[in-house]
Amino acid sequence: MFDPYEMDFDPYGSHSEFPHTITFQKFQEGGSDGAGGYTEPGWNDFATTEALVTPISSREIAQAEQTRNPIDFEVYYPYRTDITPSMRVKYDDVFLSIKTEPMDQGGQHEVMMIECGRGATSDDQK
Repeated sequence: MFDPYEMDFDPYGSHSEFPHTITFQKFQEGGSDGAGGYTEPGWNDFATTEALVTPISSREIAQAEQTRNPIDFEVYYPYRTDITPSMRVKYDDVFLSIKTEPMDQGGQHEVMMIECGRGATSDDQK
């Protein structure tokens, strides 16, 4: 008889559809904090989510260079509508700039994809 508790499968393990973790960051302008103080401008964490981060092929790199919009990675993540190209992606210790509008893969409201370039803006600039 089939016993699902005896299976050697971890649905949340490294074999999942989204094996990586990324953090979307949003730039916040400095200014009054509303309590008489001042907030420094800088990048703040917006949302952390599971993802699949894949480097693009050399052929795709050549095509991207022709458009003057260098793309180094494709990032796939669960469907959401609050991500914009003005944000950046933190993946491990690497910052990626978002180069495209998020695209709903297959139109099924399940998986989104963005194209990113390595070397996003630093912490002190937008």
